[in-house]
Order: sequence, then C-alpha cells, then structure tokens
Amino acid sequence: MKKLKNIYTSLCLLGLAAVGTTSCEDWLTIYPQDRVVEEDFWEDKNDLEGVRYAAYKQMCSTVQKFAVWGDLRSDSWEMNQNRHGDQGSWDTYNEIMQAQPDSSMSIFDWGGVYTTINFCNKVLQHGEEILEKDKQFTQGEWRQMKAEMVGLRALNYFYLIRAFKDVPYSTKVINKDSEVEYFGLTNQLDVLDSIIIDVESVKGQARNRFTSNNDTKGLITNAALYAMLSDMYLWRASLHEGRGLMSDTVLLGKDSVIHTVEGDYKKCIEYADEAIATLYRNNLQGNTSFGSTVLEKIDFGLANCEMYKNEFENVASGRPADLVAQREIFGDDVSGGKNSEESIFELQFSSSDERKNDVVGHLYGYSNGTHFQVCEAALGAVYGGSINDDNGRYDSRTWYSVCKSIVGNRDLGHYYCFKHSRPFVSISDNADKEIIVEDNSDSYRNWIIYRLTDVMLMKAEAYAAMGGKENNKLAQQIVNAIHRRSFCNLKEDVKIEEDVTTSSANNPKKGDAVMPGSDYVKLVMNERQIELLAEGKRWFDLVRYAERNAGGMDGTADEREWTEDKPIGNGYAGVKKMVEGFMKNKYTNYTVQRNRLKNRYGLYCPIYYMEVKAARGAIEQNPVWNKSKYDTSGFE
Repeated sequence: MKKLKNIYTSLCLLGLAAVGTTSCEDWLTIYPQDRVVEEDFWEDKNDLEGVRYAAYKQMCSTVQKFAVWGDLRSDSWEMNQNRHGDQGSWDTYNEIMQAQPDSSMSIFDWGGVYTTINFCNKVLQHGEEILEKDKQFTQGEWRQMKAEMVGLRALNYFYLIRAFKDVPYSTKVINKDSEVEYFGLTNQLDVLDSIIIDVESVKGQARNRFTSNNDTKGLITNAALYAMLSDMYLWRASLHEGRGLMSDTVLLGKDSVIHTVEGDYKKCIEYADEAIATLYRNNLQGNTSFGSTVLEKIDFGLANCEMYKNEFENVASGRPADLVAQREIFGDDVSGGKNSEESIFELQFSSSDERKNDVVGHLYGYSNGTHFQVCEAALGAVYGGSINDDNGRYDSRTWYSVCKSIVGNRDLGHYYCFKHSRPFVSISDNADKEIIVEDNSDSYRNWIIYRLTDVMLMKAEAYAAMGGKENNKLAQQIVNAIHRRSFCNLKEDVKIEEDVTTSSANNPKKGDAVMPGSDYVKLVMNERQIELLAEGKRWFDLVRYAERNAGGMDGTADEREWTEDKPIGNGYAGVKKMVEGFMKNKYTNYTVQRNRLKNRYGLYCPIYYMEVKAARGAIEQNPVWNKSKYDTSGFE
C-alpha cells in the first residue's frame, strides 16, 4: 500500500524563485504598472483571465525543452551533418544524443515549466475570491476555468515526471522568494497519482468548444482532459507493470484509491474513446474545407475516428497525388496547418502577439542552424528495410516528413523533416522517391500536444500491452487504419492478422501495417514513430516501453520507491530491451548507449545543477548523471 505524503503543502519551486535573477514580483509582467502590489490586483474576471492566458503563453516558451526532452535521445534523429551556425547548441545536443548529458546544460532548466504551473496555481487560488467580488463572473464560468487550469497544471507536471522522473511538487502559489521552502523531490508515481486524481475531479467540467476555433484548439477543453487522462493511465499502467506491482492502493486523506495495471490500461482505452467521441461531436458543429472544397473523411469502420482522406494517383509508382491529411494538419500555406479538425490541443503561436515558435527552425527542417536530421537507418527499419523500399515509398507521410532532395532540387545527401516548416511539396517521378521541397520556414507554427491519431495509438498500445488474441486484433485494426490512410495503395478493407509471426508478416503486402519480426506493442511503436515524427513524442514512448519491460522485482534493487520493505528493481532489463529493440537501428555500437544509460534513471534527464545547488541538499541529483563540470559539492 502506498500513502501519499502531504504533497499539497508548500514545496520549493526552485525554477521560479531560488535560482532566478529577478524577484517573484517581476514574474507577472501582465500586472498594470500602477498595481505592483498583488493584493490589489485580483479584483475582477479580467484579472483572472489575464493570468489564465499568461499561463498558456508561458507554456509556449517551453516548447523547445519539451521537444528536446521528449525526442532528442530517440532513434528518430541524428545530428545534422550539414552544419551551419550555432555550434554551441550543436555540441550540446550531440552530447545528449550520445547519452552524455551534463547537469550544467541549461536545456535541463525546468524553471519555465514551474512558472507555467505557478500561473495556474494563482488562478486556482484566487478564483473563488473573484467569484465573490465580480458579480458578472458566474459559477459556471469559474467551473470551466478551474477545469482548464487544473488540466494545464497537470499537463506540465506530466511533462516534468516523464522527463526527470522525481520532481518538486506543489499546488500552492509562490509570490515571493521568502515564501520558498526547501523540500526534496516527490516520487514520480506519487505525482502521477495526484495529477490523475486532479484531472479526474474536473473531467467534463471544461468547455467543449469556444467561439473562436483558435481557443477551441488552443485552450484546455474536455477533449484535451480526456486525452491527458488516457495518456496518464497508459503511463501509470506501464510504470507499475515494469515494477511488478499489478495492483496498488493509494491513501489520500481518508479516501482510498485502488487501481490495477489491467484497470489502468482499460482506463486508457475508456478515456481515449471519450476524447475521440468528444472531438467527433465538436467537429459535427462545423465543416472544415480546403479552399471551397469540403474535405473527405475516412474511418475504416472505427467509431468516431474520421481522418482526412489522402488523394492518390498512379499507385504503381507509389506516388501520392495530394497529401490532404498532412497539408491540413501541418499546412503548406499561411492559413493551413493550424487547428485542424484532427487536432485536440495545440499551443498557439502568431505574429500578432509576437509569439514565435523557434523550434521549427532550430531543431527540425533544413536551414541555417538546424540541428537534427532524420535517422535513415531507424526509419528504414520501421518499413523492414529502407525508407525507399516499397513499404517506405508507398507511405505518403515519408513524402512529407522524410525529405532528401530539397531547396531547388539540390540533393544534400541526408533526410530532413519539414512537417513544421510549411513546405511546398513538388512530387517528382524519381525512382529514389526524392522530392523537391521549398523550405518556407515559418516561425509561427503551432505546436501540437494531442491530436486524433496520437490518442488512437494510445488506445492501440493499451490493447497490445494487455495482450490476448482479441486485444491484439483491436490494436492492429487501429494501427492499420492510420497506416492505410497514408498509404498510396489504399484499400477500404482492413486486414486483421491472426498472428504477426505468420508467413504474411514475413512477406508483407504494400500497405499492411505488419512488419517482419514485429510483436504487437512494437507494431504500435513503429506506427507512432512515423505518424508522430518530430512532435516531441518518440523518446517518451521509448522510456514508457523500457519502464513497462523493466523486469519487476528482479532482485537487483537499488532504489526503494515507496516503502523500506518493498524494494524495486533498478530497471536495467527494460533499458536493455529498449536499446536492443530500437536504438540498435541508430547506433552501430549500441552497447555503449546501453552501458551509459545503466538503469531506469538513465532514461531521465539530469537536474539542472543550479537547482541542486539552490536546494541546499534537499534535492539529490539523478544518480546516473551525478557529475557536472561545475562544482556542486556539498549539495549532491
């Protein structure tokens, strides 16, 4: 039995105060100049909404870190060999990619994320007060705003525990440096339990739609809450399964929350269905069109899963005619690629408020200073050979996301992802599937957090993780639907394989989502890799896979997660399986990666050295990454 400690007490948010160079009064730059005292600020609904929008805007500033934490170390990327400017960042990213992160690297500074959390906490603290003061502010409006802020806070903590494992946790506001108290890290699973309980308490209480489509997609809605719950339950089931803890009871005050691994996988499926159904109902209220043409949808018999249908011609050459889905979701013009019907929640960037998304040019695509190129060997392995083999050639997503010949038909010798760069795609008949891409880099691209196919694949992974003939069929049905939507030899029927190890798996047909040597979880992982490429998901997916396969109580315990008499294995078995199952496609000497990661702690980021130093011994560095070129002796 696990008992949550009083994590609702005031806890240090070092990223907000202790290591900052400005006072906490300076954080809320939305304060009018004549209201420098916070007690005088909270007067009406407008003040509350100002901080509410500030939370979203602040989260936009952390997108680069979310992308690096959630994607960089994965098998999808290599360092851009056509190097241009910004050598310092290139060297930093290269060290991280080689499993040699250092706690001195500022990319691991989590302060910006805690600033977002603190904004959420401020809204939640003052909401009832504003409700009393402002008679134009209704109980219903507050209930919806509260659900938003609880969800947004939970989402930011969810990013933190996936990136760092154990983190400081608080639901209390910090207004001044003097209010910071130094507490240690809260266990990852305790935080996960808490944010699940929080989001469960407000599910269905947010808005389904807003008047503006930008707000419907850019603010937390009920569909977003359900997507978050699906994701969180998938993670909790995986973390518990890998520790051999198939059931658990959480004591929170006087209440007991009992959950099981199987029950959490089923909850993942249940909330995925809720998110998909809510999105579907929202979309029924209006039409999405490309110009004057209403876009055609296809669902392959999956309830509510209406996906944009691509247009294909000359199937024999594997040549897509029109990449409708990719163009609508990511866009190839100024108006396209934002807030599509398949989107559930995406952070909004626009020139009107000077909110730039610098990730698109800094990490992905090809331009001066771009740092990542697609790992051809890893993406080729998804298709059982090469990106340009039949299986890769016929997948229209590779025509949009894995591009080789770019910028005036000049072959640069490597593959790049342009899905965030508003590319103009001109499809050639070249046998190598090379295409011409005019890089129209756009610094105001939205950043998608959740979209339809992401949630569908969460559901598929839960089915595959539970296993069994019927669950495996359901997992593969989802994977095949997503796969075939983007395949040039599109077929209306979805073939369900009885066993992925049968002869059909060894001789896959073009368009079948069955790859040689796949099991069902790997089948889902492969589909997530290509479908969600460059969306900050892949490393988190690999961490979840490693945690699920950690080996339970394997007798090599070196951490005691919950109680002194319940040792938990160190997770080496899962690290080994993840590296040898996926990272070997990227690294020739993949055993070096395995040895550097060591155990489950190696899957997570080092804590920024200034946080450890400022905590005065209350925060311990990740034991795998406990070295730094800066002296923090006395604090680790």
